[in-house]
Amino acid sequence: GIFLITRAMGLSDALALACAGVYALGGMVRGPSVLLMEYEPIPRAFALGPAVLAIGLAAERRYFAAGVAGAVAFLLHATTCAPFWIVFAVLLFVPDEPQEMKKRLWALLPLAVAAIGLKVAAALQPGVTEPQALLDHIDPAWEKLLRMRAAYLFVDVWPRIYFWQYGLMLVTAAAAYWRLRRFLQPTLRFFVVGLAALGVLSLPVSWLLLEKWKWAMVAQTQPLRTILFLELFTLLLALVMAFELACREGRLVAAVWWAALAFSISIDARLLFVLTPLALGWLAGPRAQWGSVAAAAAVAWAKPFGSVFWRGADRSELLIAVALAALLVAASALLLRRPRVGALALVAVVAAAFVVIPGGAQLHWSGKPRNPDLDQLSAWARAATPLRAVFLFPDAERSSFDPGIFRAQAERALYVDWKGGGQMNFFQNFSRIWGARWEQTLAVPFQPAELPHFRELGISYVGLSTSNRLPDRKPAFENKKYAVYRLD
Repeated sequence: GIFLITRAMGLSDALALACAGVYALGGMVRGPSVLLMEYEPIPRAFALGPAVLAIGLAAERRYFAAGVAGAVAFLLHATTCAPFWIVFAVLLFVPDEPQEMKKRLWALLPLAVAAIGLKVAAALQPGVTEPQALLDHIDPAWEKLLRMRAAYLFVDVWPRIYFWQYGLMLVTAAAAYWRLRRFLQPTLRFFVVGLAALGVLSLPVSWLLLEKWKWAMVAQTQPLRTILFLELFTLLLALVMAFELACREGRLVAAVWWAALAFSISIDARLLFVLTPLALGWLAGPRAQWGSVAAAAAVAWAKPFGSVFWRGADRSELLIAVALAALLVAASALLLRRPRVGALALVAVVAAAFVVIPGGAQLHWSGKPRNPDLDQLSAWARAATPLRAVFLFPDAERSSFDPGIFRAQAERALYVDWKGGGQMNFFQNFSRIWGARWEQTLAVPFQPAELPHFRELGISYVGLSTSNRLPDRKPAFENKKYAVYRLD
């Protein structure tokens, strides 16, 4: 999908593939807490690929194929592809040749088939189901739990730096779009503007519907995630601008600033504070260029939101972004003179980016290796405890995935855990149960004196880290990391 989109922006196949490679580095979409490239196998991750592919196919006016890709995304995760279908629905009313408009209508057929299939599958769903409160209002108790467990839903608690970063993305994306608009295919122009606008509008719309009107459906659909498309197109437009400046105009320094801006989205969006004035200023004449240097220096000196760009990790990230950008621009310039060598250079630069980006996070699957101690604990619980046993891990960190992994591997119930509370967005009754159990057990730091209370609640086993081992009790299971005590 990224390849088709950037090719529809006027790039050659080699440069479009380079854009796809840089995009694969991913990036954090701050606020709604999603990623440009998800590394967990979740429905949203699977749906984003077909949704982006649908945009690319629509940009090439292959509308039926775009409809098929959009329908697949709809089946995987409807809210992820909803922005595509909203913009496509508006496109249906844009005047064009009769044959062209007829082709657009045919793209709705796969969506209709998918919707019918999804309805049938939902009706035949086995097991216990719970109606979703789509049109209900969020009461104060539910809102209190959502603000504790799912604060990313609420714009009014976002740090101010997020608004600044998205504002800078909007400015740079608008500048790049205006400069490149004549190279973009007409349909792609419509999607770039439409999806970016939906992303920006999602902030006030979510604030109004959720935080003022308390509409429960907003907590479930999470329209704030649409801001992902602003970040996506900022990255792509910045890369295309860099290649345009380097290959068509020969302005290598300006190209480096734009490529560095694109890399900053994958590395750390705080770099936009310094790179945005440089990228915009070097589009103009010498006076504006020197002014942009002064502006970038002034911003760095102001240390926005605590960022210190002349030392430490911030400096390292800035230097890596500029170095990768310089290498990418040099490879693209080489592509014009020696296509094969230039293509190999592009591959080498993109591959190097996966290695040198700070933290090496781009190389980790799910961010961490398997935990053999947890595997051992899970195997013991599955083999040696009753099927109806209930576990609690009272000293686990909120960020820990261990309790949830244990539940899946051991096939044993958890009384409550932090990650399991994520479903409260969808079910009010679940939020009440989860909230009550959280208050009863995990709202305050663990104390051994609470064990009798845990037993009264029906908890069978308590799992602690070995650093919190209980001296007066013999564990039912123990290894290097965990000690498990039986309560009943």
